Amino acid sequence: MGLTTGGPQNRTPQELITELRGLTHVHWETVWNGPPYPGKGLDMWCAQFGWTPTQFERVLNVRTDTGGELTLSSLGRWAPVRSLDHWVWGAAAETAADNPLVLAEAARAWPLYVTAASSVLGEPAWEGAWDSVNFPSVLPRNAVPREEDRVQEKDPYRIAYWEPASEGSHLVSLSVKPSLGTADGSDSGAANMALRVYPRPVESGRR
Repeated sequence: MGLTTGGPQNRTPQELITELRGLTHVHWETVWNGPPYPGKGLDMWCAQFGWTPTQFERVLNVRTDTGGELTLSSLGRWAPVRSLDHWVWGAAAETAADNPLVLAEAARAWPLYVTAASSVLGEPAWEGAWDSVNFPSVLPRNAVPREEDRVQEKDPYRIAYWEPASEGSHLVSLSVKPSLGTADGSDSGAANMALRVYPRPVESGRR
């Protein structure tokens, strides 16, 4: 019984700071418009951001010049890009009995990463949990489940978002999402923390 790493190697809070600083001067409109297909200038397109393409069969994965991995998510097409995703942290339970430990470890790690992100982005526009009474409606639909599912699955377990005042409006979120079965103990669970950048305006997540 116990915990294991929930996915790729966890990033440290300092590494999250480094990746966020690397995104500071990205021209987001260019990102949201999407990359060219492989063989049609993809390497040059990525190079303008300091990225190197690593996988481009269904979605584009890139490595940053600071060693991080980013995924440009879309609806099965390369454009438009719906979000830029970065794995941050994860933990998994060996058995369902360990699920409370997963959530406790997520709660322990959470303030470390929020503080790290805030050192670059400033104070979040909102920070809270799945059961916060003032849960925001500004978050994208693909970031937040329906209210009844959010409460039942405790998803997102924690979330914060920022609205940077910069050219090419975008919204940044940091969230911890439990896997199905984590909250109710019906399966051995996991919790994954990810940073996501979304184009704005976004479609409301409250339904």
